[in-house]
Amino acid sequence: MDDDAAAAVRSVWADNFEAESAVFRQIAPHATHVALNVQYPGCVVRGDAQKRHYDMTAEERYQVIHANVSLLKPLQVGLAVRTGDGGRFAWEFNLRGFDVASDLDARDPDSIAYLARRGVDLARLPGSGVHGHELRWMLRDSGLLGARASWATFASAFHVGYFAAMMSGEELPGDVNAFMEVVRQLLGPSVYDVKLLARQHDRRCVGALSHVVKQLGVAQPDEPNSTPAGTGSTLALLAFETLKEKLGADAENHRGQLCGLQAV
Repeated sequence: MDDDAAAAVRSVWADNFEAESAVFRQIAPHATHVALNVQYPGCVVRGDAQKRHYDMTAEERYQVIHANVSLLKPLQVGLAVRTGDGGRFAWEFNLRGFDVASDLDARDPDSIAYLARRGVDLARLPGSGVHGHELRWMLRDSGLLGARASWATFASAFHVGYFAAMMSGEELPGDVNAFMEVVRQLLGPSVYDVKLLARQHDRRCVGALSHVVKQLGVAQPDEPNSTPAGTGSTLALLAFETLKEKLGADAENHRGQLCGLQAV
């Protein structure tokens, strides 16, 4: 596999899931860094309208995440992988479950419109998406999960929440401490949030992931056919590696912290 083909985001549907799983299993045991991005149909539970997000406790923030993950269905899982020999690979798994024609209450219309503009084929998901349990078992058997690799996300609490629920096939735990223990068991102790790292590097380094990447001077790969999960995981990986190099040992200050539970 040449470098350009390896770096391109690989879009996975039911019809190529078996073939892409074989490739994934070859790469996963060699991962040193992994970045995660989950696309979902917005946020329908907002929490206490009388409280600003920054005034909420970690437990209160978690209950909002728990409620949304319980009600909504993830649409895509993006995983970008850096291997020990410097190779970069990325997959975008399109999930079966959400039906844009019938799941009228389990979505935020603005989020659905955004995803459609970004190229997510919402109409194709119900019939051609990958079953969540098939992805779960493939990932469990791949050698990717656990303490071997460092994991990165951007504004990660919802992304990790949806991923943890998919990987367990059950509802999330009832409280934030139990949730964080599930995250440690699933991903290992080395979980980092790019948004928190960027803020530590430079308090002016804020905004969307694409803006943070630009501020860091990271060259953005040309991915004309990639949709949000593939692009998001790839940019999170590149930003994480840049920030880890810039911060050195200071990156450990945010090890195991998820933006969305911790205030920024």
